[in-house]
Amino acid sequence: MSEEHQFLEDFLTYLDAEKKASVNTQTAYGGDIEDFLSYIESKGIEIQDFDLHDTREYVRFLRQNWAEKTVRRRISSVRTFFSFLQKRSLVSDNVFSSVSLSGSSFHLPSVLTQKEVSQLLQWRSDDGFDGIRNHFLFLFLYNTGARISEALSVNVDSIERSLRRIRITGKGGKIRFLFLSPVTVDELDAYLKERQHILEDKGIINEKALFISSRGNRLPFSSAHIIFNEAKESLGWQKEFTPHTLRHTFATHLIDNGADIRVVQSLLGHESISTTQIYTHVSRSSLHKVYDECHPHAKGEKE
Repeated sequence: MSEEHQFLEDFLTYLDAEKKASVNTQTAYGGDIEDFLSYIESKGIEIQDFDLHDTREYVRFLRQNWAEKTVRRRISSVRTFFSFLQKRSLVSDNVFSSVSLSGSSFHLPSVLTQKEVSQLLQWRSDDGFDGIRNHFLFLFLYNTGARISEALSVNVDSIERSLRRIRITGKGGKIRFLFLSPVTVDELDAYLKERQHILEDKGIINEKALFISSRGNRLPFSSAHIIFNEAKESLGWQKEFTPHTLRHTFATHLIDNGADIRVVQSLLGHESISTTQIYTHVSRSSLHKVYDECHPHAKGEKE
């Protein structure tokens, strides 16, 4: 049984044992989610990597094949399933929460301001190894735009430090590079020293993972949900804050500072430019700045 289908079995057990759902309800949920799992399997997508673009494509697929009433039911089923997985730290975000059942419309995910990024990178959960690692994880995600599954799969020997890049295998088995800023490289060196101390203390010599737990093993995906929730609560943020938030923030800040959208597309590993447009958001101040700098009349007024 695949990991995803085990998740479904656990969800159905939850409906039966905790929610006391009827057999008919369990059957309906099971059928809808089984179809969803078959869909992502056909697309080569792991459930932890299922993002907003994938959600839009899935809703489009549903609307092409079923009546609106069925579409709404299936979205509701999968949304409940993702909520179950998120509460158990099996996915970092419930991407279906962004779908409006009234019209299958979407809202953009949360994005941090520059000030909030600074607050995040100044915050420490503690002074020990976990605090140092969590800080570097936040910095890494913000500076590379990596998916959390990609970050946690990085091995130390895949880092090309002199070139400030990391070769990774992304969604669908596609190869791309993550690029590191000079600041990130400096913090990488400091983090690797702390990582080595942990491994030496535990007597571990063969661990390849960049991000490890304080026990010396590869940091599990479930820990990301806990780490991000702790930061959100400690900083007093009301907005959504997940690993995907930092990926979206990465793209937004690049666009706001003049990066070509096709460059951002490549950095995020998107096949289609329309996918990148989902993950980007241009602020009003950025639009005003572009107008002032580019429109002939606006430039003329300055002169």
